Amino acid sequence: MTLARALLLILAALLARPDHAGAAAVQILLGHPQQHLPKSDPVAATADFFRAEVKRLSAGRIAVEILSDGLVGGNRDMTGLVGKGTLHAAMTTIGGVSPLHPPIQVLYLPFAFDSIAQARRVLDGSFGRALAADMAATTKMRLLGFVDPGGFHILTNLDRDIRVPDDMWGLNVRAIPGFKPLEAMIRAAGARPMRVSSREEMIALATGAVDGQMSPAITVVSRNFDTVQGYATLTNHLYAPLVFLFHGPTLDALAPEDQALVRQAATAAIAHGRATADRLERSERGLMGLRKRMMVRTPTPEEQAAFRAVFRPPVEEAILEALGDQGEKWVGMFNQAIRSGR
Repeated sequence: MTLARALLLILAALLARPDHAGAAAVQILLGHPQQHLPKSDPVAATADFFRAEVKRLSAGRIAVEILSDGLVGGNRDMTGLVGKGTLHAAMTTIGGVSPLHPPIQVLYLPFAFDSIAQARRVLDGSFGRALAADMAATTKMRLLGFVDPGGFHILTNLDRDIRVPDDMWGLNVRAIPGFKPLEAMIRAAGARPMRVSSREEMIALATGAVDGQMSPAITVVSRNFDTVQGYATLTNHLYAPLVFLFHGPTLDALAPEDQALVRQAATAAIAHGRATADRLERSERGLMGLRKRMMVRTPTPEEQAAFRAVFRPPVEEAILEALGDQGEKWVGMFNQAIRSGR
């Protein structure tokens, strides 16, 4: 997407708002890729809470305008717009952020975490702070935290009960365009990575251009993937949070108390999003509902080990290659943080 087109879309979205009156002294434009359904999507819930919390803490001086559902482009588009300052903030995927901040790719190492609680501790701890410091030093973006995606990624497909990686042979599986670690994972199982943007994913699945995809159960239900997919395997191979970004110069230009306010609101919003994800996971909009809509398989420990043996080595190799002489450092720091639990 061109910068001019993005600017036109942002302007059109703002003018279309019935409350567009410029009452707030400061306005923050926040993008995210999901449909804005705060009751059924943890990313939307996070964005919605952030908007309300900023308004509350600033007594209405600062307003947040949410541009959702790919209105201003895909994840890479939004990341680029935040880097330029055209968009003030965004919640985007790891694959969307990695072109501007390659070290973030280490979070795509499969089977890194044993539980969601462990993942959150690591991301909130010293490793998350190291990523934030590096991003601030090497880009014009600031990392405000990690938004829960709705749990671990699982594998779904149209017509095949997948027990072990060999069962994926020949499948066309959706891949993030240009994101080599995910492509390496898919190829390792004998499947074919199909580069499809998140905006075009449902169409690709519905038409049969793509056979399967990987995302959390909450995403499968909220985006109605269950209507075009028949089988789900609870591989739980990946915890891939969205990255809450803010344009650095815009944040730095705020008064110190307003900078603190934005960060405080982001922290509270992330906590709210996590609580929403936990609640949805235990409801009809999560795994419980998925079991009623699809044939769901839980791998045995031996089958899970087979997925780990196939998925992890090629992804780690792709990440090391992408990061060059910084690869061993970041992978080592990530593994150390996992071992220490922080």
